[in-house]
Amino acid sequence: MISIIYWKKLKINWFFILFFIFFAPFGFLHAQDTLLVTPLSVNKPIVIDSSSLDSIKIKLPPNPKKSALYSLILPGSGQIYNGNWWKTPFVYAAIGGSFAYLQFNQSRYKRFKTALELELAKKPHEFTGKINSAEALRNLRNKYDKNTQTSYIGVVVVYGIVAIEAFVDAHLQNFDISDDLSIKVKIPGLQFVYTF
Repeated sequence: MISIIYWKKLKINWFFILFFIFFAPFGFLHAQDTLLVTPLSVNKPIVIDSSSLDSIKIKLPPNPKKSALYSLILPGSGQIYNGNWWKTPFVYAAIGGSFAYLQFNQSRYKRFKTALELELAKKPHEFTGKINSAEALRNLRNKYDKNTQTSYIGVVVVYGIVAIEAFVDAHLQNFDISDDLSIKVKIPGLQFVYTF
């Protein structure tokens, strides 16, 4: 009897939990936007003191080609050039991880290669008593040889992805994210404006 009451309460609790997870967020979708915007006056002239122009520095967006070149010369420098210095640790973690995986596979390949040569010469090796078959050693050597070759490709791919990321990031800093989605085509004698 007690277990039936417990399950009934549990079902009711699950009902409320599911209700709040799935249906409660939709109540916020009907809220009104109350952002007040004051329009700028178009007729006011802009006055600039010419003596203050010397101290004004305009920050130009980064050059994508220069960013990619910097990143190819020294990984992470393209990200710093773009102003995203926080990406540099991730760049070095990715490149360091791919080099570590390469080194791991290469060291295992050398160990199994040496063990296979000693096994074929009927001499004791590092894996004597654990792996006594030349065929098993050959399979392990080939496995780590394949992994080493794949790791070389991985290092190059990660290095390239870092440069591509710097290139794309520099391009996207010039991207217009304003609310104006109009298309303006001006041909001599014809003007076309399409606004969404």
